[in-house]
Amino acid sequence: MKRNSLGTIAAAIAGLGILLPPSAFATTPIAPTSDVALRSGGLLVGQVVDRQGLAQAGAAVAICQGQLEVVRTQTDENGVFAAQGLRGGNYQLVTNDGSCSCRLWAADTAPPSARPAALVVCGNDVVRGQYGAGGMIGWVKAHPYITAGVIAAAIATPLAFIDDDDDDEDEGS
Repeated sequence: MKRNSLGTIAAAIAGLGILLPPSAFATTPIAPTSDVALRSGGLLVGQVVDRQGLAQAGAAVAICQGQLEVVRTQTDENGVFAAQGLRGGNYQLVTNDGSCSCRLWAADTAPPSARPAALVVCGNDVVRGQYGAGGMIGWVKAHPYITAGVIAAAIATPLAFIDDDDDDEDEGS
């Protein structure tokens, strides 16, 4: 009898996995990384624009590596910024209204596809992906009634089979 109950529970869990969309199990999306070639002396040049492509003059730009802010600079009237003394590695370019991830390369080691300058687009309300960020938690928050129904079914189904098995044992006595 116990083997039958375990099989029922396994079937219920498998059914739950089939009912939930694959995006419910997805992780938080990783921001795309741009390859950018540094100029001589570790000079990074970039531009800050809004979603329409208009230059953002006077925008503060923080260049961070991990949680550490390495350099802070500001854009000119054309939205262009420059930062000296950087080395190759992964960096986050952060403004008040947007950010981008960059993999910086020394000028002589950059791959042919590396861009000569970084581009930061302001206005972070663009969501990529079917359900946006948040993975399974985001999906659960967006669909509370479906989630509650699936959880209730996952709990009730094995209990119903266990109760049914107990009734069969009583009749055989």
